[in-house]
Amino acid sequence: MFEGFKCNNFSLTSRDYFKLNNSYLWSILIRIIRQQNLHVEMFKVAAHTDCDGNSYVDRLAKSAHIDQDRFINFIDTAPDIKVLPLWNNIIIETHLRKFIKTVSHIKGLEKFINLHRNTKYRKLEVDWTSTFECLNCDIANHETSMSSSKVKAHKVHLLIEEIPTIEQMKKSFLELYDGWKCPSCGLEDETFDHVWTCDEHRSLLLKIKNNTIDLLLSLLFEYNPDITDYSALLTLNIWTISTDLDNFTFVDLIKGFIPLELTQILNLWIPRKQLMLVIIEIRQYIYEQTFKEIWIRRCSFIKEFERSLGITKKKKLTLKNFRPFNNILNSDRELEYKFDALDSIRNNIYFGKNIIEFYSNLTS
Repeated sequence: MFEGFKCNNFSLTSRDYFKLNNSYLWSILIRIIRQQNLHVEMFKVAAHTDCDGNSYVDRLAKSAHIDQDRFINFIDTAPDIKVLPLWNNIIIETHLRKFIKTVSHIKGLEKFINLHRNTKYRKLEVDWTSTFECLNCDIANHETSMSSSKVKAHKVHLLIEEIPTIEQMKKSFLELYDGWKCPSCGLEDETFDHVWTCDEHRSLLLKIKNNTIDLLLSLLFEYNPDITDYSALLTLNIWTISTDLDNFTFVDLIKGFIPLELTQILNLWIPRKQLMLVIIEIRQYIYEQTFKEIWIRRCSFIKEFERSLGITKKKKLTLKNFRPFNNILNSDRELEYKFDALDSIRNNIYFGKNIIEFYSNLTS
């Protein structure tokens, strides 16, 4: 990078500076080189050597770091940068466009976490890094695939609990679906949770859960045959087929949420790289099996039932709600553990902490 600046006679615009990390320090360095008419050559010196020059610079850096009276006035010492971008009164020292993109993404993440339906996940420890890895595992960064995009869209709908259940359809077609119950048991309202906890699906879900455990154990044995005691893994609450506001259950795995406790236990036995391969394969297996064995069968039954009643897509559009569906939940209610301070970015700037991992436990 320095040699590139040198070839251009250290002529950089503000736009060029804002594409750099530590742009203000670069501006100060270039100003000094210009003013003093210096000829600077770069030599790489290995760290922790006995080089006199390296030791001298190291002492200067350490003394300046602990000296509270020394500070840099960027406005006066970096004149090439006409505007000083700040975020919450913190100077932005990274690539400006990428920083704005990161802030936008994190705001979107916080908006998702703050949804009332995610109250549980603000109180519990979610491995958000693994959760998003599983969400994106079907699509390479440089490719666009229609089939993979459809799979990801369905995974997102699972994550936000917006698959087209009967209760979800009432929000748009109340005139049509008012009074309808679960198409499998015919007794309960078909909410998102009920799809997976319905008594008619219990035997199927038990089979999927047991097969998931078998697959997980076989993968662990493949990567580490020396494991002798799996009790810490098998006694986790995630193998419970129910809904629980205070604990992770198998329904949360179906949604796509990966508990931090699960990855921490697996990481005791296998390295992080292998751990991610295991988590992705397990998540994919749960998704494919629940989709094929439960959701597709349920949708096929609904389509046949609607066809027998003469309900078509065209008819649905004519019956679309012109009045709001009175949902029991109030999205404007006061949220417990609401998070909107963007502390994750502040911690990243000051302490270099991983932004996504910051959200693994918002209540700690």
